Amino acid sequence: MKLVQFVQTMQNLLENTNFKGNTYIVGGVVRDYLLAKQCFTDFDLVVEKPHGGLKLGTFLKHRLKPNTYEAFPRFGSARMTWNGISMDFVETRKEEYRPGFRFPKIRFCPIDEDVFRRDFSVNALYMDLFNMNILDPSNLGRQDIQNKLIRTIRAPEIVFNEDYLRILRAIRFALCTEFSLESNTAHALKISAHKIRNLSTNQIRRELVKIRDRGKLDQAKQILEDLELSDILACIQ
Repeated sequence: MKLVQFVQTMQNLLENTNFKGNTYIVGGVVRDYLLAKQCFTDFDLVVEKPHGGLKLGTFLKHRLKPNTYEAFPRFGSARMTWNGISMDFVETRKEEYRPGFRFPKIRFCPIDEDVFRRDFSVNALYMDLFNMNILDPSNLGRQDIQNKLIRTIRAPEIVFNEDYLRILRAIRFALCTEFSLESNTAHALKISAHKIRNLSTNQIRRELVKIRDRGKLDQAKQILEDLELSDILACIQ
């Protein structure tokens, strides 16, 4: 679905609701839109309001009659598939990671704090659903897209240690956007790379499949060999 078509559909549904003025598209769609992509199948929507993700999901569930719908109250989020696209809904929030736990504790916060839970600057851009203005709370997102860099929002050692999946995501984003890893991010990735082995087979496979589907698996193989992680390629064979 074209982004402008999606935005118009959402505007028509939300025009006279309290979701207007505090609902944003965030993440990869905004990044790729700035890279001149027009059509998308996955949309992440964030609502700057307590329990906003669950409330928006419930609201749209009753109006769109989606093919599938799931709510995750523990994480304040919901997900649906509809008309060939998937949508994820969440409130703006802070996350607290505890040692030994992959999933964080969460609490509501405004966008200027929500941005710091994002993994990379290029994924930390917010598009207002009603005027399509793009917010860049970190002041890094647009700059890094222009300079073709993948950079963590916070200190990369912390970002990667909070969730080891981000290490593989960094590799995927760099390959699929043909961006370079920012120097500090690249250094921390090399140091942390061995922690990928702590991920489940399914987690690793999903990332590798996304890389393969973009035609970048050969490049990924070389990177993983350089990181002495070529054994994880067995997850996709």
